[in-house]
Amino acid sequence: MSKPKLLADILKDYFQNSNEPLAVEFRKHFVGTEHPLLSEKPSEETPLADWLDAQDVMQALHISPRTLQTLRSNGTLPFSRIGNKIYYRRQDILKILSDNYTMYKIKDYGHNK
Repeated sequence: MSKPKLLADILKDYFQNSNEPLAVEFRKHFVGTEHPLLSEKPSEETPLADWLDAQDVMQALHISPRTLQTLRSNGTLPFSRIGNKIYYRRQDILKILSDNYTMYKIKDYGHNK
């Protein structure tokens, strides 16, 4: 079974090789620039610097080991395990934070009573 293509690779192939009007206009617009969809470099895998160990995640989020385990167990936080060591992608942590962001409106802010 072959590895599935990444969306980024599909889009890159479309914008580099398609003769559809959208792709042609895209190439015309960005000709001479270093737009990532037009570069010939192969897409790189996630660099090792983008991976954090459990200790780093707990310190950054100010959570306990048990809370981190709960986030793993209920599927909230994806992870990778090598032996007994668990790693987390920085992007996954940022996504969870942004997906759960709630801004509370301060009632009667700026109104004098």
